[in-house]
Amino acid sequence: MANEVTSNLPAVQVAIEELTARLDYGLYQATNAISLALKNQAVQNVSQNRHKIGEPRIDSPFPNTVTGNLRNNIMAAPASRVGFGMYVASVNSGATYSMALENGSSLWKSGVSYPYMTPARDEIILSGKAEQYVISAINVAIRG
Repeated sequence: MANEVTSNLPAVQVAIEELTARLDYGLYQATNAISLALKNQAVQNVSQNRHKIGEPRIDSPFPNTVTGNLRNNIMAAPASRVGFGMYVASVNSGATYSMALENGSSLWKSGVSYPYMTPARDEIILSGKAEQYVISAINVAIRG
């Protein structure tokens, strides 16, 4: 009787599909964690300078907080899928003046900007937090 060679290709294909699904889901979760970290950092940035109406502006690179409207409107959206394992983190503020604070406005006498979102993004990236979320997601997916 001759030895028959059997193929394990179907089992390998199933294992690859399962790993692919775990990686994709893990990266989705990592992107959501990055969005939340970015939101929290932006909220922290706009919460640093609290003052009352009529008081002079606190000298700081961040916006001054009077009512908390900007802070209360900073929201993290669920990750958007743009391809396999590719997601976009999205955080924004619904406050009507949020873009003017971030980028400055020609309508303001000074035209000065008080960015809060860009420094938050830079902090999440440069501190390595974003990278750690991704590495952790990949490690969890590989371990199964």
